[in-house]
Amino acid sequence: MSKKTEWILFALLMITLILLEALCARLAYETLGEIMSSIYAVAVALNLVPLLLFFRHRTAAVLIALALALIIIPYQLILVDRWQRAQAEADRILVYANEQRSLAGRYPNDLIGYSFQDREMQTYLNEYLLDDTRGGFVLSYWVGAPTTSHTYSPATGWTYYPD
Repeated sequence: MSKKTEWILFALLMITLILLEALCARLAYETLGEIMSSIYAVAVALNLVPLLLFFRHRTAAVLIALALALIIIPYQLILVDRWQRAQAEADRILVYANEQRSLAGRYPNDLIGYSFQDREMQTYLNEYLLDDTRGGFVLSYWVGAPTTSHTYSPATGWTYYPD
């Protein structure tokens, strides 16, 4: 394989990996919080190492680039899947709470009567509590770090606290 072809393939690999890693760094804000998303951004910047190394040690550059991608991308994909599943379960809880309000005239005191469709997501539910100052209740879940939360109340809609 010619050096020009190797360079083109490496450039395509790096563009793809850097774009995916940058997307993961952005998603880390929603799944892990502000601080961790900054650490992910620094990790993406570490791609300068294989970019500079490629001119002297092609194999090492490719291995470092792939290792960095394996550190960043798969875990974030797992967290994005969890985020989507937790959000879907939270949406079902909102439907349940509103149905209970329609039937009983008030939101339920707790979620004992709610049947989780995705039982694993029950682990990530921070809280459900009645709160008249916030429109009737508050529902909150986390994804990758318990210090972050996606929170819903009828008064404010969905909000996010990153750390």
